[in-house]
Amino acid sequence: MNLPVNFEQTLSLVGVSSFRYYETIGSTNQVALDWLQQGAPDQAIVFADHQSSGKGRLSRTWVTNPGSAVAVSVIFKPTPEEKKLSYLFSPLAGVALADLLRNIYNLAAEIKWPNDVLINEAKTAGILSEANWEGDRLNGIVLGIGINITPQSLPPLENLQYPATCIQNHVEIPIDRFQFLAQFLQSLFNWRKNLTQPIFFNSWEKLLAFRDKNVYIKGNDGSTICSGFVHGILPNGDLQIRTEGQEIKTFTVGDVHLRQKQVK
Repeated sequence: MNLPVNFEQTLSLVGVSSFRYYETIGSTNQVALDWLQQGAPDQAIVFADHQSSGKGRLSRTWVTNPGSAVAVSVIFKPTPEEKKLSYLFSPLAGVALADLLRNIYNLAAEIKWPNDVLINEAKTAGILSEANWEGDRLNGIVLGIGINITPQSLPPLENLQYPATCIQNHVEIPIDRFQFLAQFLQSLFNWRKNLTQPIFFNSWEKLLAFRDKNVYIKGNDGSTICSGFVHGILPNGDLQIRTEGQEIKTFTVGDVHLRQKQVK
């Protein structure tokens, strides 16, 4: 699939320093990590029309069907101040996408901790942040984002870990994937400017899904670790759950999953 006319110029205008595009690829994140080690510039991107083995959280695979989604990896070279907040780059993508969906497409998008963007409580995007270290020095961060645009982007029901949706199912106008990619990148780079500011954390917390709703935390083995209500997040990104006994429990991103309890 050929890129639209003047798309390279469009990417440059929204802040992309350099890019690599593939019709078919295994993982955009892996290519971006390799490029980062070879000296890729800050805010360079790798994107693809078809991704066969994209990386998801907890070693899952994110497949991007041709012509249906946005599969992009963004390379960041954090400033000294940003390096102290490197754990915020994953929610940075969530805030940027949810803000775009709300303000441009009038969709009530939310962020399911730690890194999924929801529309009507169904997943429309996943985010994976991977860091590259040289000894104890952070060389850069690769932020991989997969966004479901058309119904063809949705996996078969039997493969779903969580209810899924796509943007096109919620808007009447046709969504151009390349235009959407440019809009998202512009939002991402604009929000990056606020990464070290209180407005970023406040916006992230306001966008949290399931606020004050009954939820539970489960482990990889499927067992319930805790149940209660989403209370908020700490400045380091940890999730706080308020139990029915009014105890506040804290969870760190890792081998845990946040789920909403189904109302019977």
